[in-house]
Amino acid sequence: MYQMNNILVIVLLMALVTYIPRLLPLVFVKADKLPEKFKLFLSYIPFAVLGALIIPDGLTGIPDSLWISVTVLAVAALVSWYKNNVILAFVLSVAAAWGLQSLF
Repeated sequence: MYQMNNILVIVLLMALVTYIPRLLPLVFVKADKLPEKFKLFLSYIPFAVLGALIIPDGLTGIPDSLWISVTVLAVAALVSWYKNNVILAFVLSVAAAWGLQSLF
Protein backbone atom coordinates (compact mmCIF):
# COMPACT_ATOMS: atom_id res chain seq x y z
CA MET A 1 0.00 0.00 0.00
CA TYR A 2 2.89 2.33 0.79
CA GLN A 3 4.28 1.82 -2.74
CA MET A 4 0.92 2.72 -4.31
CA ASN A 5 0.70 5.94 -2.28
CA ASN A 6 4.15 6.99 -3.46
CA ILE A 7 3.21 6.38 -7.08
CA LEU A 8 -0.01 8.35 -6.67
CA VAL A 9 1.86 11.30 -5.12
CA ILE A 10 4.45 11.21 -7.92
CA VAL A 11 1.74 11.17 -10.62
CA LEU A 12 -0.13 14.06 -8.99
CA LEU A 13 3.07 16.11 -8.67
CA MET A 14 3.93 15.44 -12.32
CA ALA A 15 0.43 16.56 -13.33
CA LEU A 16 0.84 19.74 -11.30
CA VAL A 17 4.26 20.47 -12.78
CA THR A 18 2.94 20.10 -16.34
CA TYR A 19 -0.23 22.08 -15.63
CA ILE A 20 1.46 25.13 -14.10
CA PRO A 21 3.28 26.25 -17.30
CA ARG A 22 0.00 25.99 -19.19
CA LEU A 23 -1.94 27.94 -16.60
CA LEU A 24 0.50 30.81 -15.98
CA PRO A 25 0.18 32.46 -19.42
CA LEU A 26 -3.60 32.37 -19.12
CA VAL A 27 -3.48 34.04 -15.72
CA PHE A 28 -0.85 36.69 -16.37
CA VAL A 29 -1.16 37.51 -20.06
CA LYS A 30 -4.32 38.90 -21.58
CA ALA A 31 -4.88 38.14 -25.26
CA ASP A 32 -5.90 41.70 -26.07
CA LYS A 33 -2.55 43.03 -24.82
CA LEU A 34 -0.43 40.91 -27.16
CA PRO A 35 1.06 42.56 -30.25
CA GLU A 36 -0.66 41.62 -33.51
CA LYS A 37 2.53 40.15 -35.01
CA PHE A 38 2.95 37.89 -32.00
CA LYS A 39 -0.69 36.75 -32.28
CA LEU A 40 -0.10 35.96 -35.94
CA PHE A 41 3.04 33.98 -35.03
CA LEU A 42 1.12 32.02 -32.40
CA SER A 43 -1.62 31.18 -34.88
CA TYR A 44 0.89 29.30 -37.07
CA ILE A 45 2.37 27.16 -34.30
CA PRO A 46 -0.28 24.37 -34.42
CA PHE A 47 0.32 23.91 -38.15
CA ALA A 48 4.09 23.73 -37.67
CA VAL A 49 3.75 21.17 -34.89
CA LEU A 50 1.30 19.13 -36.93
CA GLY A 51 3.70 19.14 -39.86
CA ALA A 52 6.59 18.11 -37.65
CA LEU A 53 4.56 15.20 -36.35
CA ILE A 54 3.10 14.01 -39.65
CA ILE A 55 5.81 14.43 -42.28
CA PRO A 56 8.58 12.21 -40.80
CA ASP A 57 6.19 9.31 -40.24
CA GLY A 58 4.48 10.00 -43.53
CA LEU A 59 7.75 9.54 -45.37
CA THR A 60 8.44 6.21 -43.70
CA GLY A 61 4.85 4.97 -43.66
CA ILE A 62 5.48 2.57 -46.54
CA PRO A 63 8.98 1.27 -45.80
CA ASP A 64 9.73 -0.31 -49.15
CA SER A 65 8.66 2.59 -51.33
CA LEU A 66 9.53 6.19 -50.59
CA TRP A 67 7.90 7.46 -53.78
CA ILE A 68 4.51 6.06 -52.75
CA SER A 69 4.83 7.76 -49.37
CA VAL A 70 5.72 11.08 -51.01
CA THR A 71 2.83 10.73 -53.47
CA VAL A 72 0.36 10.00 -50.66
CA LEU A 73 1.62 13.00 -48.68
CA ALA A 74 1.21 15.14 -51.79
CA VAL A 75 -2.36 13.90 -52.26
CA ALA A 76 -3.17 14.71 -48.64
CA ALA A 77 -1.57 18.16 -48.89
CA LEU A 78 -3.33 19.06 -52.14
CA VAL A 79 -6.74 17.90 -50.96
CA SER A 80 -6.28 19.72 -47.66
CA TRP A 81 -5.19 22.88 -49.44
CA TYR A 82 -7.95 23.01 -52.05
CA LYS A 83 -10.88 21.41 -50.22
CA ASN A 84 -10.04 22.35 -46.60
CA ASN A 85 -11.48 19.03 -45.47
CA VAL A 86 -9.38 16.81 -43.20
CA ILE A 87 -11.63 13.76 -43.50
CA LEU A 88 -11.62 13.90 -47.28
CA ALA A 89 -7.83 14.30 -47.28
CA PHE A 90 -7.50 11.28 -44.99
CA VAL A 91 -9.83 9.08 -47.05
CA LEU A 92 -8.24 10.01 -50.37
CA SER A 93 -4.69 9.58 -49.10
CA VAL A 94 -5.52 6.14 -47.68
CA ALA A 95 -7.15 5.25 -51.00
CA ALA A 96 -4.09 6.51 -52.87
CA ALA A 97 -1.77 4.46 -50.65
CA TRP A 98 -3.89 1.36 -51.10
CA GLY A 99 -4.18 1.86 -54.85
CA LEU A 100 -0.50 2.53 -55.41
CA GLN A 101 0.53 -0.41 -53.27
CA SER A 102 -1.86 -2.66 -55.17
CA LEU A 103 -0.47 -1.55 -58.52
CA PHE A 104 3.18 -1.71 -57.59
